[in-house]
Amino acid sequence: MCPESEDKELGDAKLDRRVQRSKRALREALVQLMIEKGYEHISVADIAERADVGRSTFYAHYADKEDLLQESLQGLRSYLVGAAPQREPGSGPVPSHLAFSLPMLEHVRQMPQLFCALVGKRSGAPVQEQLHLMLTDLVRERLKADGTACVHPIPLVAEFIVGAFLAVCIWWMNGHQEIPAADIDRAFRSLVGDGGARLP
Repeated sequence: MCPESEDKELGDAKLDRRVQRSKRALREALVQLMIEKGYEHISVADIAERADVGRSTFYAHYADKEDLLQESLQGLRSYLVGAAPQREPGSGPVPSHLAFSLPMLEHVRQMPQLFCALVGKRSGAPVQEQLHLMLTDLVRERLKADGTACVHPIPLVAEFIVGAFLAVCIWWMNGHQEIPAADIDRAFRSLVGDGGARLP
């Protein structure tokens, strides 16, 4: 490999790290501001200022704050997909389309203010809709990937499961946080059963 190509690779690596740092700072700024004042009241200028980057840097990576929100939720989705929750021995296997439950509950437990900002009145419909869509898409994909035979249409099953899950999360965060995440997970899975899905 020639020195010029090595220099270019090093330069590209530095640029990539700088881009990742900027994007991480913007995501963190969005989270902080959502907790502080709600999504609807945040501007791109607010996010850029909190992240200590210029607006031009923001627009180099994202079209608008909705674009940044979607990428942030995709990061949450990646976490849920990659998480390997520790369940109690003897609890039995968990259907893959319900496997998101405990990792998401643990995430909510760690960041209750963020969850309340996502689903609360101040977040506005766009945030609630994007969170719902992300989780529904995840459940739907798991049902299809497993070849699960459903009594009802898969999109309906996914909507039911996610709607029930978010309702349980809201109830949990609304004055019942003393209940462990694992107990809420068990209660949720007991309530939804297979959610209208039947394993072949």
